[in-house]
Amino acid sequence: MDRFTRNAVIGSGVLVVLLILSLLPWGGMAFGPRIWQLNAVLERDPILAEYPYDFKALLFLNGIVTLTRPYDADVPMDDALVAMDPTLAGKPADDPAFTAARDRLQRTEFHAIGLMLAEPDVGSIVWALDRAWLNGRGIAFPAPNPALGGSM
Repeated sequence: MDRFTRNAVIGSGVLVVLLILSLLPWGGMAFGPRIWQLNAVLERDPILAEYPYDFKALLFLNGIVTLTRPYDADVPMDDALVAMDPTLAGKPADDPAFTAARDRLQRTEFHAIGLMLAEPDVGSIVWALDRAWLNGRGIAFPAPNPALGGSM
């Protein structure tokens, strides 16, 4: 390789590195996509840290954060609560322990929402079923419907 070609390759490499560095966020948080930063906010929160379910941000797009949760219309909240606290197994749905567990889950969800909405570039939250968490605990859930935008 002649001197001109070598210098052109080196110069191009330096420009590419500078371009990449200019696109990275330069804030108080570590380098990385915004979704990593939002997950770090969730992980550092002491209230969420003591809860048995880890809320995670899956997607951040146009100011909308998609957060995971262990239940939805197809998976009852009580099934998720039993997975988090096995002492609830066999208790009726109106048992005070179940009621307290439901209230705590909902308060924790509202707290996670508040944390995300406190971020300046977050405008709203949507929920997504945490299929990996449910699968890891042996809880059955329906397959996504491709006609509704899910993938198999």
